[in-house]
Amino acid sequence: MEIHIPNIPADLTFKSFQRLIEPILNSLGIVDYLCEKTRNKRYANITFLEPSDGNRFLSIYGPHGKPLSMLGHAVRCRLSNKGPDQTTLKVIRHAIDERQRRKSKAHVQPRPKSEPLQASCLSCGLHTFVDGRFSFVSEWDAQEGCLVRFTKRHLIFKLTDRGIDVRIPRNAIVQLVWSESGRASVTLSQPPIILAKRSPEKSDVIELDGLGSIHLDFSIFADIFSRQQAKPEPRQRLTAIDDGHSNISAFCLVYHFQITAASIGTHGAGEHFHKEMWNITEKEPYQVTRADIKFYHASDLPRLGRFSEALTRLNNQLDSYTTSNDLPFGILFLLQALVYNCYLHPTTVQAVARELLGRSNISIDAFRKLFDWIDYPAPESNPRQFEVDGIIESLDVAERQVHEAQLMRAELFNDNENSTRIFRVSISPMRITLHGPELETKNRILRKFDGKANFFFRVQLCDENGQDLLFNPTISLDTVYSRFKSILRKGIAVAGRQYKFLGFSHSSLRAHSLWFSAPFYHEGKLQIPEHIIEQLGDFAPIRSPARCAARIGQAFTETPYSVSLVDNGVQTSEIPDVERNGRVFSDGVGVLSPQAAEAIHDAIPESKGEPTCFQIRWAGAKGMLSLDTELEGSQICIRPSMKKFESPDEANLDICDMASKPIPMMLNRQMIKILEDMDAPPWWFLELQRKEVNHLRAITRTVSSTASFLAMKDIGESIRLPHLLRQTEAMGVDYHQDLFLRSVVEMALLKEIKLIKHKARIPVPKGITLFGVMDETGFLQEGQVYVSFDTMQGRYHEPPECQKVVITRSPALHPGDIQLAHHVIPPEGHPLLELRNCVVFSQRGDRDLPSMLSGGDLDGDIYNIIWDEAIVSQVRSFSPADYPRLPIVELGRKVEADDMIDFFVDFISQDCLGVIATRHMILADLAPQGTRDSDCVKLAELHSQAVDFSKTGRAVNLRELPKTPRQGRPHFLAAGSQVLVQEKVDVELLDEQGGDEDDDDDEADQDGPRHSYYRSDKILGQLYDAVDEEKIWHQDIQLPRLSPNDNAFWRQMLVVLEQRVAAASKVNCKWRNRLDEAHGVRHTYEDAMYDIMVNYSDHPFKPLRETEVFSGFIVSKTGSASRRQRDRSIKMNDEFERVSKLVMTTMHKGPGALELCLACVHAGLVVKEPRGRQVWHRGSSDDIVSFRIVAASALLQELNALESNDCLV
Repeated sequence: MEIHIPNIPADLTFKSFQRLIEPILNSLGIVDYLCEKTRNKRYANITFLEPSDGNRFLSIYGPHGKPLSMLGHAVRCRLSNKGPDQTTLKVIRHAIDERQRRKSKAHVQPRPKSEPLQASCLSCGLHTFVDGRFSFVSEWDAQEGCLVRFTKRHLIFKLTDRGIDVRIPRNAIVQLVWSESGRASVTLSQPPIILAKRSPEKSDVIELDGLGSIHLDFSIFADIFSRQQAKPEPRQRLTAIDDGHSNISAFCLVYHFQITAASIGTHGAGEHFHKEMWNITEKEPYQVTRADIKFYHASDLPRLGRFSEALTRLNNQLDSYTTSNDLPFGILFLLQALVYNCYLHPTTVQAVARELLGRSNISIDAFRKLFDWIDYPAPESNPRQFEVDGIIESLDVAERQVHEAQLMRAELFNDNENSTRIFRVSISPMRITLHGPELETKNRILRKFDGKANFFFRVQLCDENGQDLLFNPTISLDTVYSRFKSILRKGIAVAGRQYKFLGFSHSSLRAHSLWFSAPFYHEGKLQIPEHIIEQLGDFAPIRSPARCAARIGQAFTETPYSVSLVDNGVQTSEIPDVERNGRVFSDGVGVLSPQAAEAIHDAIPESKGEPTCFQIRWAGAKGMLSLDTELEGSQICIRPSMKKFESPDEANLDICDMASKPIPMMLNRQMIKILEDMDAPPWWFLELQRKEVNHLRAITRTVSSTASFLAMKDIGESIRLPHLLRQTEAMGVDYHQDLFLRSVVEMALLKEIKLIKHKARIPVPKGITLFGVMDETGFLQEGQVYVSFDTMQGRYHEPPECQKVVITRSPALHPGDIQLAHHVIPPEGHPLLELRNCVVFSQRGDRDLPSMLSGGDLDGDIYNIIWDEAIVSQVRSFSPADYPRLPIVELGRKVEADDMIDFFVDFISQDCLGVIATRHMILADLAPQGTRDSDCVKLAELHSQAVDFSKTGRAVNLRELPKTPRQGRPHFLAAGSQVLVQEKVDVELLDEQGGDEDDDDDEADQDGPRHSYYRSDKILGQLYDAVDEEKIWHQDIQLPRLSPNDNAFWRQMLVVLEQRVAAASKVNCKWRNRLDEAHGVRHTYEDAMYDIMVNYSDHPFKPLRETEVFSGFIVSKTGSASRRQRDRSIKMNDEFERVSKLVMTTMHKGPGALELCLACVHAGLVVKEPRGRQVWHRGSSDDIVSFRIVAASALLQELNALESNDCLV
């Protein structure tokens, strides 16, 4: 039953309405209902699951009953003219199920309700020590009352007179210090979120760090989800509270508030303040300290001076050092980073810079250690670490450390053939931060200007937490995007150099990063961005900013390997495309001869094998090259479809990727939904999932199963971790006692379970994922494919026989994006048999098959193939999509750098792929025809347009999106249980976040809207329900907590290892003679490991956990990893593999390898001194513990080799 409540105040929010109605319904014993209230609308609805509840409510508050009081308005309720929405009823039923589920679990103490606190002022500044006393120095004050509230997700300061909220995410709080007098200060790891409740008037402007006045307007995003005619005005995300705040808000991350004097006592808000502080002390993960806080204004401390003035002096000083070449640029960059990243006051950094003059022994690697060793100031901190003498002393210690194992450090950290060290800059709504240098895979530009890497920056646009800015229909980000454009146009000044926009690749556009460069001389010529671009090719004829950026971006694609065509005598030529009916069957693919392929094989690591297909960049061309054994000599043949612009830069062939091994076939939610609509039997999906889940549940039952699982997932293969686990069992040592090893196994399994449940990523044994190429011989007929891949010693099922197969490509939204094809095997001796790890498509027929599969082509797309008869024989196929080509947005003039900057920022602000894909899943679940429903087909077309946005410059108009139901999403879209890594490595799984009465205000949360859910009975809902991740975690994954004792584990290991060393050594093993060397190897490994933890973290100042790096994937708190986390996980894993292999090689070098390996084990077991600290708020390489595991594995390899030789003798 639905009840309508008219004539209520229009500005009453949903949450306020719910709070008013809830006690009334509770008094009637009614709990199963759902409220709806749209802001700026003068009515609300309540849906009751049981009509009897609705009738009981109406009998009291109906047309003839007593009125309800809503903010002083008397309102009467009536029966709605329409029946209850069925989806809403599903939502209520699902809420009942969730309530019962939580009741069945152990009781969790609810968070104490937070009461607002009244403060007399709010200040922004920094912590320091004045005469050895912990103090707060204010750089900006709001001399007005404000409300302070600790909610479930935020600490909120409400500046009511200004209509501004300052929201601090609780996970951004590093520490809170409070005193009995009512003072409190919070130290943050990132700037807060500042929201204006009302839109500033047209005359209102915000000054953005001197980058110009930005006028505020509204984005079309603000109203796309409102279903009513009158749209609520969005709140504005600001970049500062006011002009004064904007001068220091990027650098001062301590906010101080004073509870009103009248409230400090034994009654009233004073009691609330003390109670709130004690509650926080007990509940929060960050440090809460009660201590006296001495308050100063910046003008009170002439030694430091006002921050903005000191910053100007520092910038001038660094500029002069660059001009006079007094200090290396890398050191100057890091000096500026100490201020920009909120480590030290500019006055202190000025003094440090003066101390460094004339010192020739300061290396960048040593200086970077300061970022590990300077903590956030706290009451218990040693003031010396923030003083010049203490900093220089730390620098000297760091310098001594980096001189250990110098050759190994050079191999790990210095430039090499395929990578170079690059500085990185992050631009967020409120600040600019400086990072690096870090090794970056080379691209054509970096190779061309070898040795000039520090004149290039990689720039990242992101939110304050390092992640993408989230779309929220109730919050306008216009001010933020205007700030981004202004900075990108003006450039970034660092230590006297002005870095300007250069370009971006297609992948970096998706990742919201781009390249900047500063002027430099190369081969006697001045190189500025315009000149660099001119040398790449002729882009003048291109009139579209999107297309021009894409073409220039080819030079910025990461190319790990490069082959000199001149040195290898490789000839290039052009061959025609295969075209028919306006279709290009060879779109994006060319060929190369066996001799040319050999030249590439010589340039890539042996571990890659001898691939036959390569994704390349050459001159103005991009795409794939496949082996053609009938080509003579050494040549590559490019097709017109591969050439994107004319370029004279033809000397080298750059390799982006290659078909060195197959990729596992994984189902996903979109694919599963379409297959369901194609009449795939539900039992097939459920059985695949059941087998995989049962397999994962059995992994921890034996060490052998665990080791096999780690090997299958390539976890720790570079240090032979699976072999190490097997050896521990053989030696009678229980690896479960080592907390780190145990956590690596648990995290790996938990990741797999969460992917299965929340992304429906289910492996298909009779399936594979491969690069696509074209049959150059014409052997394949229309609708035929040839699949070839290595089984990797039985890791994958044998390729299909001649039979029907299902073939698709992700993302698949249109019902015709999955097709049936006939797999055929060429006769013996046929050239196609030489191709490996690819799917070969026919060049015959009316339409090329790749274009039918989500608009695919052959320039590097990968395709999914399934040959399981249980599904292939059951499904039917639908006509593929055939969308018209959209016109490209052109300017009618030459494209300038500012045009590409505007496109870059507009792309970020209007990229809506995720919005469309999610809406498609919702509607496909609700519609009887599933993905064939007209709204779903429309969404599939809009999704295709959104994919092409980066090429056409034409954004999707979100007002065209079909509407979703007013209430509810399918429950398989709900967030998952939280993953919590405690004490650096210990893994815990927490229940999903339920409702919380002490949530944020009525206004929409910055994290996005809150959703309600209904239980879906379609296949995706069934698959979701079939996996109880918490039950599996507790029963099968979480290894028994046996009071792990790392010392006991390693004592046992050491005893056995030393016994084996003694038995294997012909002479006494003099490992102690190698101990100093071993400590150098350890320090180098830990520095490299910590670099990875920092460089691949989403958050610029919250490093990853060591277990994440060691395991090879970044842990998402809920559900599964974001796109950026997935991309970074791949690169992170590659970097850890490089580091660990080099460390292992170092240990194995020379005739004394056994002694060094054993010395490294002993060095790894030495507990480091805590450097006089009690609490450490930043990450540090001191916390790394995995070196001993790497050393033990290296030692076991040496022992196995020696013992095997003895057996042979």
